[in-house]
Amino acid sequence: MRNFHSASFQRILLGGLALAVLTAPGCANRVIRASRMPARYQAAMVTNAKVADLGRLSMPSTSSSLIEPEDVVDVTISSGLETATQMTPTPVRVDDNGLAMIALVGEVPLAGLEPFQAEQRIAAVAVERGLYRAPQVTVTMKKKAVNRITVIGAVEKQGVQELPRSQSTLLDALVAAGSLNDKAGTTIEVRRHGAAARQMAAAEAAPAPVEAASDGEGDIQLASGMSPIRRLPGPGRQPQRLPAPGQAAAAPPETVTIDLTELDPAGRNNMTLQDGDVVRVETRDPTPISVIGLVNKPGQYEMPVGQPVHVLDAIALAGERSNGWADKIYITRHVKGENEPVVIETSVMQAQHDNEHNVRLAPGDVVSIEKTPQTVIYGVFTTIVRFSIVAGQSIPIF
Repeated sequence: MRNFHSASFQRILLGGLALAVLTAPGCANRVIRASRMPARYQAAMVTNAKVADLGRLSMPSTSSSLIEPEDVVDVTISSGLETATQMTPTPVRVDDNGLAMIALVGEVPLAGLEPFQAEQRIAAVAVERGLYRAPQVTVTMKKKAVNRITVIGAVEKQGVQELPRSQSTLLDALVAAGSLNDKAGTTIEVRRHGAAARQMAAAEAAPAPVEAASDGEGDIQLASGMSPIRRLPGPGRQPQRLPAPGQAAAAPPETVTIDLTELDPAGRNNMTLQDGDVVRVETRDPTPISVIGLVNKPGQYEMPVGQPVHVLDAIALAGERSNGWADKIYITRHVKGENEPVVIETSVMQAQHDNEHNVRLAPGDVVSIEKTPQTVIYGVFTTIVRFSIVAGQSIPIF
């Protein structure tokens, strides 16, 4: 029985060595050692927008009590002789030029003033114009003008955000939307429709015009109280509305792309938003990394955003090595702009002692823990030990 086991062991060992030679990795195309990897093949950091400190980048907020164009304020003016019941506040809207039309007083510039400053200015203008000797003026904010900004994408609260006109920057909109979520990237698009486009959209929502008689195909017809209608030649064609006289054609929407990482604390490139703007925050969903070969749990693993993953991290995610002698690692990486992938060679031992060999992974990388002659021999010994334990026999020693 002892001779049988000795002969069996030798046959298994020789077979394992032969298998090791046959399974040893061949010459793959473009195999690059980790220590000699050119910069163009190195993994870029998968950035997350949270690297941009929104608190640090935010500009100091202006006072929301300042009177701005389109605000509505309540104004009360009295000579001091009226009773309380006779003093009724009058709502006044500040126009786009910052002027307010005050009853009996006329136009008074109020934009940029606090309410108490507006009271002083209205009183001064009333005295200057000979309307009152010592008027008592009260100004209170009735309704602030707001910009309605739609924020979508990788934010905590998508939807329409109402921002005061004086606090309608990109960062203000992001903060109003609950800031960025964990999958936010750094690229933000701001889509803006011009005033002409909004006017055209409102015109399209109006009742359909009554068309005048046609003079022939391709002629322009006048619609009652509306913009002209052009009939396109050919059967079944629908009329095309033209801009009304004095009305500009709808401008195409404008899209501005901003990188959050490039914003500076001074806020010089913190974009000011307008009513109706749409802000879309990029969502990052990187391709998972794959770990195959001699690991306990081969499979795909999510590539976190904003957090680097190195080759030893990937092996840990896959439950560590299934073969204690497994050392050689090949990383297959697809490089943008190149047809063929590049293969990066490293090893567990080198990665444990040298950060240069603990390669940072890129989305979509395939990490393979390779078979080598050593791993095959290790497997052979493991098989023999298990076989001998099951058979209740000792292992012969050469």
